[in-house]
Amino acid sequence: MPLENRNIQPGTRLIGRYRKQDHFAEMIRAEDGSIRYRLEDGREFKSTSSAGSAVMGGMACNGWRFWSLAGAQPVQADEARTKEKPRTGGRKTGRPKKAGDIQPIGDQDAVAEGQSLDAQVEPAEAQQ
Repeated sequence: MPLENRNIQPGTRLIGRYRKQDHFAEMIRAEDGSIRYRLEDGREFKSTSSAGSAVMGGMACNGWRFWSLAGAQPVQADEARTKEKPRTGGRKTGRPKKAGDIQPIGDQDAVAEGQSLDAQVEPAEAQQ
């Protein structure tokens, strides 16, 4: 279960599952007073995301989705990635539009080339 309450306290143990293996981290307070996340191998990170990324071999990671409270059911890293918001917009082909890709719609057939549809519509005052 992802970490929904982000106000966890130093000493809290976290668990994350990656490639069917459980990984543990502990939230600690460093000597300078900053919050750190210490992995089992002793490496310390400034964020849950960087700790999760280290577990996943450098892949980008949303740490709040990757880690769960120890004792709770951990979320699979692959499962956490699929719950990310889908990307929207943009073309999927990755190539720029060409003139042949653009198709007229509606009443655009009646508009002369180089003119806009708005240029052919009379202003509201002129219609009255």
